Amino acid sequence: MMNEVPEGYLKDGKGNLVAVANVKATDLIKDEFVKKAIKCAEDMQTQLAEFKLALMAEADDFIELLAQEHGVNLGGKKGNVTLRTFDSQLKVTLQTQERIELGPELALAKQLIDQCLDEWTEGGNQNIRAIVSNVFNTDKQGSLNPQRILGLRKLEISDDSGKWTKAMNIIAESVGVVDSCRFIRFYKQDDKGIEQPISLDIAKL
Repeated sequence: MMNEVPEGYLKDGKGNLVAVANVKATDLIKDEFVKKAIKCAEDMQTQLAEFKLALMAEADDFIELLAQEHGVNLGGKKGNVTLRTFDSQLKVTLQTQERIELGPELALAKQLIDQCLDEWTEGGNQNIRAIVSNVFNTDKQGSLNPQRILGLRKLEISDDSGKWTKAMNIIAESVGVVDSCRFIRFYKQDDKGIEQPISLDIAKL
């Protein structure tokens, strides 16, 4: 098998083969621990994925049952659903979050917005330009934040030229759904009756 490490050797970070006899005992113990920990983590990841799929499938079956027997639609697979126990102390929510991208039309919208800013800030306060322009800043990966840009549409701005309204319409038309992800979350009331999430994030345990 290609790239197989011969017995009695370990491969270092540069890809070189090093005889086990020449490796410090502490490094051998560390190597063994990390490999074991990663294997356990991967196994747990698989179990959690199976756990999520199984519970979501069971919840979907229940929602479908309600739809068939009572004509009640709790949201379906694409909607958000909340299920509670009879005493309301336990809750399970299923949510769908869509990942969106903004198309090439965004460049035209940005041009119209810049024209508005040029008119509004001419000889005046430049703060609004800095605030709006910050929305179009990219992250470390060079990507725009669609939610921040879409947030511009919530601003109450009066513009007689109609450029701002046109820009907002273009932004709305540029939205495209790339994919969606479903989440299932669990909640339990504590002794004070306050709803607390049941975290399955190992970093929060």
